[in-house]
Amino acid sequence: MYGRRYNAWLAVWIGIYALLLFGSIELLDGRVVTWQPLRVLVALVPMLPAFGILALVMRTYRSIDELERKIIADGILFGFGVTAIVTFSYGFLQRFVGAPDISYFFVWVVMGSAWLVGSNIARFRYR
Repeated sequence: MYGRRYNAWLAVWIGIYALLLFGSIELLDGRVVTWQPLRVLVALVPMLPAFGILALVMRTYRSIDELERKIIADGILFGFGVTAIVTFSYGFLQRFVGAPDISYFFVWVVMGSAWLVGSNIARFRYR
């Protein structure tokens, strides 16, 4: 969508993330790292490439045309709103009905999915 250079850099950052993730899992699951403060650092190391991805996305966003920016903004706003509604609703269910705890990874699944839906709605609307 944004060109070969964008895709190449995205692949590099995702590759670094994957390597760090698998290394971190090996160190933590294998109990190689036992000192708790170091375990926290090792658990968070795979997130370092996320800053590279964020910089790449921001640089790309600044270089695209106004219509594409509007479509992306609409998608993000839709995703944010849906995520707020879903997570608050589930929070009420946990607090008052006894719904089970779920992983925070669930928030990204909701947000990413809603962002995709919102972007497609905007793309359809602005075509």
